[in-house]
Formats: sequence, structure tokens, C-alpha cells
Amino acid sequence: MFGVKLKEDTKDELELDSETLLEMARYAFLRLDGAWFMAAAKKFGIEAATELDISAWEMFSERLAKQIVSRMNLKGPFAEMFPILMQMQNKIMKMNSEVKIIGKNKAIQKVSDCEIWKMVSKVWTRETAPCHKVTQASIRGLLKGAFPGKEFEINHIKKIPLGDPYCEVEIIMKD
Repeated sequence: MFGVKLKEDTKDELELDSETLLEMARYAFLRLDGAWFMAAAKKFGIEAATELDISAWEMFSERLAKQIVSRMNLKGPFAEMFPILMQMQNKIMKMNSEVKIIGKNKAIQKVSDCEIWKMVSKVWTRETAPCHKVTQASIRGLLKGAFPGKEFEINHIKKIPLGDPYCEVEIIMKD
């Protein structure tokens, strides 16, 4: 049932297959983020909670990128590394997206299915949802962690919350 079974030798320990474990960890992680945000908004107000959330996502994503780069021994130019970083982040965040590389310094990320929007749409209206700010902070953090010392421009071109069929983010590495 759901990839869960009791270990043979000890009936008090559960054994989870890796996909079930990832799904449960992803669910817990994203719901904790949402609960933390709602608690911060209740105590400090929505604007302060949004600022804290943006900062937290940028710091988290920077550390995540450092782990991805280290564990996967990634080296190389932006055009080679960025799609791998986004693929890993998307797996963790349960986002369906694709990255298109345009030249050596530019990429377009297109997200067609976003678990975070599904969560926040229960609380936010399309007009007030701050997801694009958090998305930009998350990408900015990933770039800082993977490409220290480099500067980037991040433009959120299309947004699911505003009625677009997908989110589209343009990432440009400055020379």
C-alpha cells in the first residue's frame, strides 16, 4: 500500500520506497513553508511575511544549489549547468517545467504545472499572489550558489496567477 511495508526483521520499522519517501518529504516541506508563511502573516502582517518568505527562499535556494553542484560534481558554463540545476529544483518542488537555452548567457524557464501555485491559490487571489517574487528569489539563490560572483538579470514574463497558461522566466547572465 503506497510503497510502505514493515521491515521483515523488525515489525516496528517502516520501509519506504524512494519515490514514496520523496513524495512525502516534498509534501511536508511545501506544507511547512505554507504554514510558516501563514503564521508569519498572522503575527507580523502580509507584507512582512512576504519579505521574510522571499529572503528565506533565496537563502535556501543558494544552499540547495551549492549542494547540487557539490553532490553532482557539476562544472561548466551557464548553458550546461543551469538546466541541470532547474531539473533538480523542479524534482524537489514538484514543478513541471522546461528550460530552453538561448546562446551561452540566456535561458527561458517555462513552468506549466506548479505545485506551489496550487497551494497558494487556496489563500491568495490571482492579483495578490506573490509567487513571482518568490520564484525570482529562488532562481536568484540558485544562481548565487551555482555561479558565485556572476551577475544575472531575472525577468518574469508570464504568470499563471495572472491567467497565463504557464509561467515564463527569462534568465540572463551578464558579461
